Amino acid sequence: MRADMTPVRDVLVVGGGPAGYAAVAACAQAGLDVALLSPDPAARWTQTYGAWRDELEQVGLAQVAGWQWEDARVRTSGPDLRPLDRTYCLIANDRLRDTLWARAGAAGATRSAGRAVALDRHRDHAVVTANDGVRHRARVIVDATGQPPVFARRRHGPLAHQTAYGIVATFDHPPVPPGSMCLMDFDATPFDAEEPATFLYAMDLGGGRWFVEETSLARRPGLPLSVLAARLRRRLAARGCTPLQVHTTERVGFAMDPPVPSADHATPGASETRSNGASATAFGAAAALVHPATGYQVATALRRAPHLAVALRAALDVPGATPETVAAAGTAAVWPAALRRQHALYRVGLEVLLRLDVAATQRFFGAFFALPPAAWRGYVSGTSAPAQLQATMLRLMLALPNDVRADVLRAVGSRPALRWLAAAAIPAAFRR
Repeated sequence: MRADMTPVRDVLVVGGGPAGYAAVAACAQAGLDVALLSPDPAARWTQTYGAWRDELEQVGLAQVAGWQWEDARVRTSGPDLRPLDRTYCLIANDRLRDTLWARAGAAGATRSAGRAVALDRHRDHAVVTANDGVRHRARVIVDATGQPPVFARRRHGPLAHQTAYGIVATFDHPPVPPGSMCLMDFDATPFDAEEPATFLYAMDLGGGRWFVEETSLARRPGLPLSVLAARLRRRLAARGCTPLQVHTTERVGFAMDPPVPSADHATPGASETRSNGASATAFGAAAALVHPATGYQVATALRRAPHLAVALRAALDVPGATPETVAAAGTAAVWPAALRRQHALYRVGLEVLLRLDVAATQRFFGAFFALPPAAWRGYVSGTSAPAQLQATMLRLMLALPNDVRADVLRAVGSRPALRWLAAAAIPAAFRR
């Protein structure tokens, strides 16, 4: 064997973020010979990742919660913060990565440093060439490189982006009640009716430190970070909160509506993408696992990774399996028909949010968080079945004030929203 060529493994996972580590751990635990390729496999994840405690408990990872708040709240309008009665967590990134790698390493997984630059197909395996010239061989490739992905085709046209600007700082006055976290604070005192709507995401980190972030939920194109930074300063000043010391700064921007992978060999359309030659199956943000209405993705990747691993193992055991057939099986497991229908409904919700003004947005979320907890929890976590999701959306429509309901109906009648409604009802419409 050439010195610059690895043995043929079952699976090569490309990408060293949470989705990549979730995939490599799940594949290793499923008994697959799997390797991870990332420019720096031990690099720290600098992004702030949040999840609900019950989501982490569901996947056996409650121990990776770094901070937890039983007192999670929202404010849509007026002076009052509404309690959510659901424990919110910030993930301890190093702990999550090390826990997943411990599971993977104990089951025989390996990891290498390198940036993937090319993907080539052979009859029974695929080859990823790294920037150092090493050729990593595997029977199937998992592309977990995020958005935009390395090996998947990109959708043309503008995407909706969530953007945010935040700081971890010591303040002379608490920006939200001590000991609490605020998931969404739409208090518009310093902005009046300035468009577009943005909200404060804030939490008490203890020791006098606070994380505060001005967030634009979804815009096409995304709201510039400079606008969000200026709004954060104005919001804090209006509350009499002066940062005494800024410890870290966070800048966030990611697509909320990237194309969803196709599990067959159809030509990609405007609403989907297919990995290069179908030799790779996308996962994580590369596979559009970002929640189109909230932007959350880590808990979803942790939930779906075992399904991906089981499907890959079964497909690899089929006589005559090729990288294409195995990749298609992986994509079908990550995106079964029910989840495609669910995603289509979420995309309708995204189109609605993109079209609401500040006042309507505030009242929309006021009605949303007034729904029964099981309804809004399933919506924000992406765990509601399509029928449950439809029931939640109908219940919300009935609860909205008349003028906001009229705004929502106009948004639902837009061409993009109607396309996604069709996709929710007719799976074949997903590829239009």
